[in-house]
Order: sequence, then structure tokens, then C-alpha cells
Amino acid sequence: MKTAFVLLVACSAINPSIPDSTINLGRTADQVQDWVVLSDNVMGGVTKSNLEYTDTSMVLSGNISLDNYGGFSSVKTKFNRFDLSEYSGVHLRYKSTNQRFAFTLENSRNWTQPYFKGELSTTKENTWTETTIYFKDFKEYQIGEPTGNKLNPSILKGIVRLGVITTEKKEGPFSLEVDYIEFVK
Repeated sequence: MKTAFVLLVACSAINPSIPDSTINLGRTADQVQDWVVLSDNVMGGVTKSNLEYTDTSMVLSGNISLDNYGGFSSVKTKFNRFDLSEYSGVHLRYKSTNQRFAFTLENSRNWTQPYFKGELSTTKENTWTETTIYFKDFKEYQIGEPTGNKLNPSILKGIVRLGVITTEKKEGPFSLEVDYIEFVK
């Protein structure tokens, strides 16, 4: 119950009509958005990214540019505390176009420290897809490069940020619409 309460407070996006482990996204009256766009602009890139909300989902879209060593876009929660140690993975409902994406977990506020990515399966263009990524399959990255390590389950107690990031350095328009994120036991 403590974990459910932490998710409720941390994400501010829990819908009481579904399990406490679910983050519903959208702009309906009982949902507050606490997500921010973070793209290659922070390091001199020129990718254009936009975050919008429909009544029932969150949409990250834009145009990836490889100019100035850029090539990524992401959406992340604001820093908070997420104890995911009671869960074995994350389940998402989403649709995407023109890019591959990964779900991310961070356990440090320092961007130079390792973080963890679980790849989302590709979708038929603009078709709703559901996928589960188990934490045992998350890989460690540091400043965008794989370290060869896997996620150590002990870090799940101290996650400070959740996110979704593009995983291809491929120029062009993209879109990712996420309906919900659910942590599974």
C-alpha cells in the first residue's frame, strides 16, 4: 500500500477507478500532468519537440535533427521518488510513428550517471500497441551509450525519474502517444 501511495503522490496522475499501480495520462479533470520534454537542445542540438495532452493520453511529437550532434527527444517526469521494488516490470499502451522508443528509469539527478532503458516494441504506424517490459531486461546506459550492464534490482527502491526516449538517431518527424503506464508484479 505504501508503494501505491508513493506512486499516487509522485505522479499525480492516478485514476482511482483503476489499480493504484497505473498512471493514466491525459488532461481530464482528475489527472495532473507532471511530465517535461528533454531533447538534444540541452547539449546544442536542434531537434524540435512538443508535448501535448488529449483527454486520455500524452503525445510527444516533433522533428529529430542530427545537426550539432543531436538526435534525440524524450519526455520525463519531474524529479520525485518512486519505489518500484515490488514490481517486475512496466506495461504501456501506446502508438508511435517514424521512431523507436524506450522506457527509462533514473536513480540519480545527475545526468552523467547511468540510467536504464527498456525497449518498446515497434508498432504498426499509428496503431495502438500494448507491451510489457520486464525490469530484468532493462539495460544500463551512460550519456546515451550502453555500458553492457543490466539493471540491478536493488536500484528499483530509489528511482527518481521515469521517462520515454527515442532510441534511433534518425532524422525526421516522429510521434509517440501514450495512453497509460502500469507497473506489473
